[in-house]
Amino acid sequence: MKVIATLQVDLDRSGIGTRSRLGDDFGGKTLLGRTVDRVLACRGVQDVFILCPSSQVKACENLVTPAEVKIVATEAGQAPWMGLVQRARRWSLDGWRGGLGGATFFDEFVDCRVLAGLLQNVDADAVLSVPPAAPLFDPALADRMIDHKIRMKEDFRLVFCQTPPGLSGLVLERVLIQELATANSPVGWAFSYQPDAPRRDLIFEACCLEVPREVRHAVGRLSVDCDRSAALVSECLRANGDDDAVGVGRWLIERESKHINSLPREVEIELTTDDPYPDALLRPRGSRVEARGSIDPAIVARVVRSICRSDDALLVLGGFGDPLRHPSFADILRTIRDESDIGHSVYGLAVRTTGVDLTPDIIRTMIECGVDVLDIILDAWSGDLYSQLQHPGDPAKAPLDPILAAINQVAEVRAEFGSVHPIVVPEFTKSRDNVHELDEFHDGWIRRIGTVMIGATSTFAGQFEDRRVIDMAPAARSACKRLSSRCVVLADGRVTPCDQDINGRLSMGRLPDQTLDELWLGTSYAELRRVHRNGRPDGLSLCGKCSEWHRP
Repeated sequence: MKVIATLQVDLDRSGIGTRSRLGDDFGGKTLLGRTVDRVLACRGVQDVFILCPSSQVKACENLVTPAEVKIVATEAGQAPWMGLVQRARRWSLDGWRGGLGGATFFDEFVDCRVLAGLLQNVDADAVLSVPPAAPLFDPALADRMIDHKIRMKEDFRLVFCQTPPGLSGLVLERVLIQELATANSPVGWAFSYQPDAPRRDLIFEACCLEVPREVRHAVGRLSVDCDRSAALVSECLRANGDDDAVGVGRWLIERESKHINSLPREVEIELTTDDPYPDALLRPRGSRVEARGSIDPAIVARVVRSICRSDDALLVLGGFGDPLRHPSFADILRTIRDESDIGHSVYGLAVRTTGVDLTPDIIRTMIECGVDVLDIILDAWSGDLYSQLQHPGDPAKAPLDPILAAINQVAEVRAEFGSVHPIVVPEFTKSRDNVHELDEFHDGWIRRIGTVMIGATSTFAGQFEDRRVIDMAPAARSACKRLSSRCVVLADGRVTPCDQDINGRLSMGRLPDQTLDELWLGTSYAELRRVHRNGRPDGLSLCGKCSEWHRP
């Protein structure tokens, strides 16, 4: 079997929409040059191709020196689905999959239209597609994938493995490349769940090469295409040199237990505690939450200025009320956009709402201001159950049909703008009350719009009625995974480390009395993290009763 390797290159923009760093100096060599060196070390690859726009051929020639690399111009342009993939992946950059609608890391750097064009002129049975900004790409692991493909039965036409993004690539058979190119589909389509053609998850099939647990369980983005991943890979190279995948995986696992980002990766802002369904059964609202009023838009602006020093910052407008109920919701979206224009933009922006107050004007503002995700809380498939869950005292006051009509309006307004965003994500919080509709909800929305989110109801550290189907927390307690990457800003300006803290009992301080940076790296946060790291969170009033500590 003849296998070639390809790196699809754009020197302007990365596969996740950030600026390309491929020409940057990275430890004395260009980033692209480092990646190419790793690919050239693969013994199972006959030829290596860099595929780039014709306008960038000369620049690519200056970035790589080995004569073994062939640079080929392509005029395919950006794939029509790429904008959607970029927005879908923003919330799961550290994992090889987990993007909305089934988007994967592979979709960021594999365009089968381009590969099919190359294969019209190049004889090859399969392609090893390599992320171009991956200086830690493991050639030995790539060779194992190629050998596995050669030995594998013909049932599967690809080989992949579960690694942090940037450690491995994807082996694709020629026929599969041509099929995906003809269908104009991202390669993640091959991994996604199709309710009308169900099958086992591919991670349990022969096409998934088994890797050591140190690699499979490691978390961290090793594709150098944002500020955090650039810092992470630089740190890893200093600590480990050109180590193999297992060594890198061990280092990532060890680092995760003690590393604190200089800023939170994701911030959730509660705009208001006002909510159209104050008595909803599955989430704390109304009288079960302190009345905190509406947030001062100036606080939102300060948060944006802080987090946008990094080019992959995520912002969620949610909390324990409906953000659309803030009297200045549209102005706040414009503030986020305008503050972002000063430096980096907010990389990912999501709005979590019941959808009751969603109007065409609000949808237009969301599109204009770059809202990526519109998370609409539904919790039920049938209208009767929806009404009972959202307004148990008077179900007639919570009809489902207007919400479904609003979801249809989003599609109409997006079409008017020629926009792929916001991506609508129907949310279902699984509980004893609605678990019987879970399958219908999941498959129904996948069929309708291709996206869905399933979560589990919580007791919010013992502050809310237990309606869980089952307690999913592992038997052995460890430090809360959220303390190093996320925080919540309540409507009164208090900053709490946790979305389980419905009344701010774990407040780290208040904005604007201090900056987000000062609170994030302050003594209160440090002490909380120390207690968790030492394995003694049971002594904390909320953390000791929490069952959500294991969730990222």
